[in-house]
Amino acid sequence: MGAHRTVNASLGASGIFGTEHRRLLGYLDRRREGAEARGLGEVYPEAVRAVAATTWRLRMINEHRSSGVFAALQRQLIEASTPFAVQTVTLRMALDEIHHAGLCGALVEAFGEAPSAEAEPTLAALPRHGDVSPLDRAVRNVMFIGCLAETAAVALVSNERSLATEPLVRATLDQILGDEISHARFGWQFVSDAAPSLSVTEREGINRWLRLAFGALEASELAFLPVWADPSRELRETREAVGLCEADDARAIFYETVETVVVPRLEAMGFDAQRAYAGRLRESRREGEMAVSSSG
Repeated sequence: MGAHRTVNASLGASGIFGTEHRRLLGYLDRRREGAEARGLGEVYPEAVRAVAATTWRLRMINEHRSSGVFAALQRQLIEASTPFAVQTVTLRMALDEIHHAGLCGALVEAFGEAPSAEAEPTLAALPRHGDVSPLDRAVRNVMFIGCLAETAAVALVSNERSLATEPLVRATLDQILGDEISHARFGWQFVSDAAPSLSVTEREGINRWLRLAFGALEASELAFLPVWADPSRELRETREAVGLCEADDARAIFYETVETVVVPRLEAMGFDAQRAYAGRLRESRREGEMAVSSSG
């Protein structure tokens, strides 16, 4: 097993690298009130401060990993002969995720810890889904990333944003939520535009693959739901103030979103999503490993 890579949100760059990095991310940043970094380590009890730093560090890693997912997706969209506008937006979403990683790292630092972490040495490649057409492949991966994962993320982050009262956390969640909404819209628009070009055989393959996709989505979301050591109401409210949702609430929001938003919208596009969701493969690995591959 190779050495882990370092994810370091405080790592600077000189010359053109630093200048262009700040310029691009400055363009993406829509935060307003509360965006100034300030020390939070002494504001909250240790039981909340420590878990907040750990949680935002994990989010920093996951957001950074997501930038690689979108960058890899752009190559598949080139293979599928998509319009330049689609490819442009995909690369912009990769930048969004790097931006999010930096924002999460700033919160780790605000809670009194170094904004760095050791992560897996390599990033898993996007699945090729066997011997399918480039369009079929792109539809499957965009469907999973945008229509499933990002749509669930919108609901979960929206709930966190509604509960958070710490200004720096609220400003961060404002930015992330706005971007996640854009990413989900990208997914739904792409699949809607591409669906009429899919053959009957391709649709049937996607319907079978959706059992894997729903199973992987479920495994991914449930794997990251935290269970806090102290369930007291007071600490719960304090955790929510800094963007830490309770596991039971997050679980309920996730299932409601999939069952009342994702499945019906895919059904409206002509996919057999209800049957696929009911028969989802619960042993599927989490989305972070991108192990959602099947030739159908």
